[in-house]
Amino acid sequence: MNLKPSLKTLAIICFLGTICLWGLVLNTHIVWLKNYWLLLVFLYWVGNFFLFEIGEKSSRFTAVTRFLIIGILNTLVDLGVLSFFLFFNPTKTSGWYYVSFKSLSFLLALMNSYYFNSHFSFGDAQKTTSGERLSKFLVVSLCSFAVNVNLASLINRANFLSLNHGLWGVLSAFLASVFGIIINFIGYRFWVFKKEVSSFLNPKEL
Repeated sequence: MNLKPSLKTLAIICFLGTICLWGLVLNTHIVWLKNYWLLLVFLYWVGNFFLFEIGEKSSRFTAVTRFLIIGILNTLVDLGVLSFFLFFNPTKTSGWYYVSFKSLSFLLALMNSYYFNSHFSFGDAQKTTSGERLSKFLVVSLCSFAVNVNLASLINRANFLSLNHGLWGVLSAFLASVFGIIINFIGYRFWVFKKEVSSFLNPKEL
């Protein structure tokens, strides 16, 4: 397996995640998050490289560890982009504004997910037809989108902890993303990238 392109891609993944972490710092106004931002970035980078090395040691874990790396990045992209929207629009943190911001952040995370899962997570495995895979990906994504955005909007309206709107908006998105991640994992693992995952689990087929 050629590690050089993958390591380059991993560096890009770490850079994108760092930007999104900064968005979370700006928007949530959590003091400890701001004070230890560099430490969080360091742990994020080290964690990614650690997972990557585990995956490269065994072909049976390559797809799983890479999928986990992209899953973490997708969450950061979703929450980070949403954070930037909320930070620069402090008077528009609820209602249809929030739904619009959450939809845009989810769509950007979705594009990120498809690109990196196609070219990084399962990039070295046997490919299905790109059109077939894209159509399956869109079906799973639409289901995840409906659950993620609507649930985040409902939670955001409640704010039963009386937190500041920026922090509560991000927390709402995070709670909703848990359900979205479950839907995505099941859909990707057993339908969209089924052949790719099978190739990793059965390297003799390659």
